[in-house]
Amino acid sequence: MESGERLVVLTTASQQDGTRGQIEKAVSTHGKQRDLSLKQLPHVESALEALRNGLGDMVALSAFDWRQQDVSELMVAGVLPRKEPTWVLVGPDKPEYLPKNATLVCEHELLRRQMLRLRADLDLISRDELAMRCEEKAAYNDLDELDRWPWVEEKLMQGHVAGFIVPRAVHNDARMKSRRHTLGLQRDPTEQERERFIPPPLHGFTLLVTRQGFPFQTVVSMTDPSAYLAWRLETSMLEGLDPELREITGIHVEQRKLRTIIKSAKSEGDGMVLEALVDPENPRRKAIRGGPRVEIMIEALSPEGTITASCQRIAASENAHLAMVNVLKEFTHLVTLMTSDHEGMKRGIPGMPPSFMDPQPRMMNLHDEPPLD
Repeated sequence: MESGERLVVLTTASQQDGTRGQIEKAVSTHGKQRDLSLKQLPHVESALEALRNGLGDMVALSAFDWRQQDVSELMVAGVLPRKEPTWVLVGPDKPEYLPKNATLVCEHELLRRQMLRLRADLDLISRDELAMRCEEKAAYNDLDELDRWPWVEEKLMQGHVAGFIVPRAVHNDARMKSRRHTLGLQRDPTEQERERFIPPPLHGFTLLVTRQGFPFQTVVSMTDPSAYLAWRLETSMLEGLDPELREITGIHVEQRKLRTIIKSAKSEGDGMVLEALVDPENPRRKAIRGGPRVEIMIEALSPEGTITASCQRIAASENAHLAMVNVLKEFTHLVTLMTSDHEGMKRGIPGMPPSFMDPQPRMMNLHDEPPLD
């Protein structure tokens, strides 16, 4: 074990966001090299206050808590390796094999739209709606938040629903027994026919929060620079979105090996990616420039899931911030165009039919339109 002072890591009981389990594993693994101890406090607010008062050296925090809590005078010393951010369908069947008109519980609007893109026949309801259908609204309201998803699993086992959709961390932390099916990015060549689910941003990150001036070099072996970069970029993209887009937009940033990207592009027949990354004059089709790449993906869907606005870009790691800014600009412009009505044209374009000049309604609505009076 390395010599040095003990580092006290503050945490809370599981919040079903994956943070507690990940920091436990990190302390257990890296505690063999240096003196680390884990101290549990009642809630996030008390942990941050204890940190400010010098009663601990770090707080393990989710990316959502970092955004929501008072973190003045504090900083992020590093980010643990990211856990899988994709969500899961909990139930006996994959999405493609669910019965017609199957009922699923889904609380997140983005996942609801993505599921309708895959299966327009699905009946997607909230936990509150399920409680009303089961005539257990009062009992459900009395449950703590951490007990509500296990309650939904109980209703699944009783046959009231065909499944429910949750972050992967909820399934892990609640120790659910039911089978799960990943709603993934479908990078496996054998799954290219399946629908892609770009997840809501910021899932899977565990931040090591410290006081200003903390020597972050002391925890560098625990952290992952690529996860830190992904967290910064996803946070910037989320903050750069119009507030009405945030709950219906999927964002995923990941640093990947160039060889992996090229191999995936070849298997998918993605000529655009190959053209951008591979030197066409090289007889061995080697990459134009080596080193890892940062992949940025973003999408938003109409309420029925029938129309998708999406952008994707791959950039060298040193150009990641500029690439993020450009993707966000392109996406914002695309959404503006798709959600705007288009006036008729006064001048025709040679070769185009006369109807091309007619006014055109918007391609996409962001939210359900109110019914006409």
